[in-house]
Amino acid sequence: MPKTAFRCMMATAVLLAAGMGIMGCATMQGSAQQEAMASNITYSVPDSAELTKVSYYFKEYKGASRLHMELTLKNLSAETKRFRVNIFLPEGPSGGGLYPRKVKDDMKGIEAGKELTQEFPMYFDRLPSGFTIIVKELT
Repeated sequence: MPKTAFRCMMATAVLLAAGMGIMGCATMQGSAQQEAMASNITYSVPDSAELTKVSYYFKEYKGASRLHMELTLKNLSAETKRFRVNIFLPEGPSGGGLYPRKVKDDMKGIEAGKELTQEFPMYFDRLPSGFTIIVKELT
C-alpha cells in the first residue's frame, strides 16, 4: 500500500510540473504576440483629422464571434468634414466606411472640433498579427 501511495504522489507531481510548464509557455507566447502586433500597426491620417481611440475586441455578429474595430475620429479643421476610413488586416479581411455613415439634411459630416465613434465588424475570428488604418478626407 505505501508503494502505491508513493507512485500516485509522484505521478501527480509530474503532471503538475508538466501543466505549469505548459502554462508558462503560453503566457510567454501571448506577450510575444502582442509585441509583434504592436510593430505591425500603421496609421495614415490627414492633418484635418485625428484618431483619438482605436480598440479591438470580439463580439457576436451574425451568429459567430467576430473581431470588431472601434474607432473614434476627431475633426481638427475649422469646417464640417466627412471622412472615409479603411481598415486592412495582413491576413486578408478588410473593413471600413464613412464618418458619419449617413448624411442628413442639416448634418453633412463631423462638425469642427467634434468626435464620432463607430464600430466595424471585420469578419475575422482570431486576433490579427497587425492592422493598417487609412483615413481620407472627402471633398
